[in-house]
Amino acid sequence: MRTYHPIPQDAPISHREEGALSTRSWLTPRQRMQIIFALMVVVSMVLALQLMRHQLFGRPPLITASALPEKLRLRGAIVDADGHPLAIQTFRYVVVASPKVMNQRDMPAIAEKIASYLPDRSAEALLQIFLENRNSVYIELASDVPPEIGEAIMADSDLVGIGVDIYPTRFHPEKSLAAHLLGFVDVDNKGHYGVEEYFNNFLLAPTDEIEPGPDPQLDARLGAPSANAVLPQSHFIPSPARRDLILTIRRSLQFVAETRLKEAVETYEAESGVVIIMAPQTSAILAMAGYPTYNPDEYPQFPLERFVNPAISEIYEPGSVFKLITFAAALHKNAITPETQFKDTDKFIYGEQIIQNWDRKGRGNVTAQQALAQSLNVTTAKIATRAIGATDFYNTVARFGFGQNTGVELAFEAPGLVNGPNTPRWALGNLATNAFGQGISVTPLQMANAIAAIAAGGVVHRPHVVKMSINEDVVRVKKPEGASIAISPQAARTLTQMMVAAANHTKQATIPGYAIAGKTGTAEIPTLGGYKEDRTITTFVGFFPADAPQYLILVKLERPKTSAWASETAAPTFRVIAQDIITIDNLPPDAVRLQTAP
Repeated sequence: MRTYHPIPQDAPISHREEGALSTRSWLTPRQRMQIIFALMVVVSMVLALQLMRHQLFGRPPLITASALPEKLRLRGAIVDADGHPLAIQTFRYVVVASPKVMNQRDMPAIAEKIASYLPDRSAEALLQIFLENRNSVYIELASDVPPEIGEAIMADSDLVGIGVDIYPTRFHPEKSLAAHLLGFVDVDNKGHYGVEEYFNNFLLAPTDEIEPGPDPQLDARLGAPSANAVLPQSHFIPSPARRDLILTIRRSLQFVAETRLKEAVETYEAESGVVIIMAPQTSAILAMAGYPTYNPDEYPQFPLERFVNPAISEIYEPGSVFKLITFAAALHKNAITPETQFKDTDKFIYGEQIIQNWDRKGRGNVTAQQALAQSLNVTTAKIATRAIGATDFYNTVARFGFGQNTGVELAFEAPGLVNGPNTPRWALGNLATNAFGQGISVTPLQMANAIAAIAAGGVVHRPHVVKMSINEDVVRVKKPEGASIAISPQAARTLTQMMVAAANHTKQATIPGYAIAGKTGTAEIPTLGGYKEDRTITTFVGFFPADAPQYLILVKLERPKTSAWASETAAPTFRVIAQDIITIDNLPPDAVRLQTAP
């Protein structure tokens, strides 16, 4: 919207083709300091525009509600699960001039006066602009002035021919927090990446001509609270747009994830990393962090690749953490028990592949439990090829959600890559290598969600970042959505016990008093010349408490230089994050919790 000071009735008037709307000032500095949560609704804004134009200019309005440009529409708020604002709407003030409506003899005084508001502009330079553009109706003088300056200019009656355009703009009170998950909004009020792009149309207050996007795919809950009662402690819900999203993200856990991830990347000299924290019983995402990150309020300053969310858009070979899927398939088929004996040899040839353990040594007679705890490639490959078989193995992989989008409400999710027996790139040896996470590509979210299914008794839920949505007065509440049954509850319980033993074997991820079910994964990065042992991606994924899982954490670090092993990089990072969660949520040790349980 635009405010111009009154001008003679016969002076020429022109409007920018998609310019800001003309209206009286209604946004105060105090409101701006409170981060603008008490704004006018679109209809009121347009009505004020029409009335003011008619009174001042004596002509009908040129813009109606049905033709309101997208860049001027209100945009709903995005808050965390507790109502803390993550992305809200504020306004950008642009100072403009229309020299054509000025009397030339008044230009020096106007230039002197407006220069007092714009420290980067001298009166002489402004006068020169007015004189050189005396026939122009629109000249931009300052693109982003503080709200109090914009308000003062609008209130100054001496500034004939000077106007202020006010554009909606996105503001992130927490700066870079959850940037990859949120995405950003450009100068045209359009969302890019993350939640902002996925729900772009939903978040925009609708008009008659612009079709709003569909509601988030949530189930309406009978008797759901009204929009005003959803988060009564939050000043930002509902927003003036009344098209808002309440995420599953918790600000405190998101801060922990980002802080600890940054520390890990710097400590272990990694190139990048990902941390995901989930509620495994529902696959609600409590935190999702990627590093390096960016500030959505300053997105033009960052390279395009920085906007990509590595948790959902970047695929990688997971390595030994994928052994959990192989053991899950075998347990589900009743092909093994934890005590089943295997002969672990120094190598195993299957198809065109020669399989060896990480140290090229065999372990002799081992149980399935020992094979998982010691992360033995040879025995895992033998389980896949001899106990499971290709059909059951790849069916299990599919049931866990690999090779397909999870359906999370974020833009640009990658499906991963699984070459099964029915694909042209599959060879017999793939079964042996895929069994320990080589030759198969996943996203961190796919891997985390698959392990969450083990914690949830074998049920694969659809991961989600939206807890509730507000559309006018309609409140929709997300309910857990089971996508498929990956394995039997008994297989899930047995595998959980095996994961506890595996985590205890690793030691670097354990916390005294708390049973952690987890697994390391160290994957060599494939190159044109084959796999390189000194170029790895390290992963640790685990959940706790193991008997009643409340939290799942996945840590992924790319190319750490201080150590190539997950046990020395990703696992200790998992531990410090888990310790932070225990402190934040005051989670008692297992023994205390079980004693006080009803």
